[in-house]
Amino acid sequence: MSHPSSLRRDLLKGSAAAAALTGTFGAFALRQARAATDGVSQLVDSPYGPIAPVADLSTGLPLLQLPAGFTYKSYGWTGDRMIDGRSCPGSHDGMAVVRSRRVGRSTELTLIRNHERGMGSSQILAPGMYDTGVTSGSRPTGGTTNLVFRDGDWVSIAPSLGGTLTNCAGGPTPWGTWLTCEEVGSDSISNEGKRHGYVFEVAPDAADTTGEPLVGLGRFVHEAVAVDPSTGIVYLTEDSSDKSGFYRFIPNDTSGQLGSLANGGTLQMAKVKGVNNAWLRQPVLDETHELEWVDIANPDQLRGNATGPSGLTITSAAGPFCQGWLQGALRMRRGEGI
Repeated sequence: MSHPSSLRRDLLKGSAAAAALTGTFGAFALRQARAATDGVSQLVDSPYGPIAPVADLSTGLPLLQLPAGFTYKSYGWTGDRMIDGRSCPGSHDGMAVVRSRRVGRSTELTLIRNHERGMGSSQILAPGMYDTGVTSGSRPTGGTTNLVFRDGDWVSIAPSLGGTLTNCAGGPTPWGTWLTCEEVGSDSISNEGKRHGYVFEVAPDAADTTGEPLVGLGRFVHEAVAVDPSTGIVYLTEDSSDKSGFYRFIPNDTSGQLGSLANGGTLQMAKVKGVNNAWLRQPVLDETHELEWVDIANPDQLRGNATGPSGLTITSAAGPFCQGWLQGALRMRRGEGI
């Protein structure tokens, strides 16, 4: 295992870290209080008993509060050394364990993690590189790293995808890969001729990641994806305030393996059956709608304006959203996890 650096330990013991942790817990408490008053959720007693500060088994620092008997280990910190000798990038975001296998007498897990980073000077240099070009004087610094654990201990970090932007959420596939999503709405192009706002597939073996975008899944402000294991259909959410669609991608290749989604398919956007341009602005618990789906002819269309059959014009929306809106598709305030 890698030992935490003295710099990290000193930083966390400092007053700045204490203030940050206090602020974090305060923000959680405020969010819970709001939820309790809006009728959506409320705090309940834990069946595991009261919580108290517990020392991290990796650093010895009390980073989390847990019930009695629970333990944890931190791993893969920003700045930790990766297998290529470079420092682990920051802005950790969506992630999932995509593979569990036996290696000798050990159980090995592979977790793939997003890094929600924007434009800057320091790229993640990975086997799968998408865009190394400069846009407005800086480069895309987002991407993913693959973390390996054996028998509960963290072993290594490997860069897997680089040259992407704002890798926020995504989702695991039933065949053991990770779909990482760019939460990007701009149509700007780098001097390498690359646009952003796509989904990329990341393999558990970092070297097998191509860095090629899955253009058929649409270019918009992606948030999360979920794959139906029985059909192979990919469902996608969009995080664009007041002009978010709900999409699905029906793949041509349903073999369910690394690279199968790159073989094309049909992108569709959801429409409330019998209602043009429904706005699911503030849905409530147990609210249901019957859906139908409209085809998106050009998943890579540029942003624009569209006037739907309801007569309402939506401006500066993603190209796929505009195509769906013209056909009466629904909109949400924004789409998050799925």
